[in-house]
Amino acid sequence: MAAVRNLVENYYELIDSGQLADAAALMTEDVKLTFANAEPVTGRDAATASIQYVLDQTTKIEHKVVHWIEPHPAVNGITEVVFEIRIHYWLKNGKEVDIPGAVYATVDADNKFTEQRLYGDLTEVFAA
Repeated sequence: MAAVRNLVENYYELIDSGQLADAAALMTEDVKLTFANAEPVTGRDAATASIQYVLDQTTKIEHKVVHWIEPHPAVNGITEVVFEIRIHYWLKNGKEVDIPGAVYATVDADNKFTEQRLYGDLTEVFAA
């Protein structure tokens, strides 16, 4: 289970440091991503574009996992994980926003995300 937590932490470190392509490599080709109340997107390219759209609203972003729920053991090679997260956004308009959220994700036997559902109110991020 430590491998899944390391995947999550590494993934967000890569995003926070501007290495989106490297973060995307930690997803399967057919990953499903749901950002807040947006429609789900399928595929690594679509997921990357969705994340980039959020990043385009910011000058900097920082993710912090604040509560970790132990992942469910793998069933058919898929591990489920849930965690609480806080995301700090430095918006292009100079405003800073700190948003709590939760993530449900699935990870395959190769330790890559097959799905991510990110729950949080991003209204302030897009109001800028």
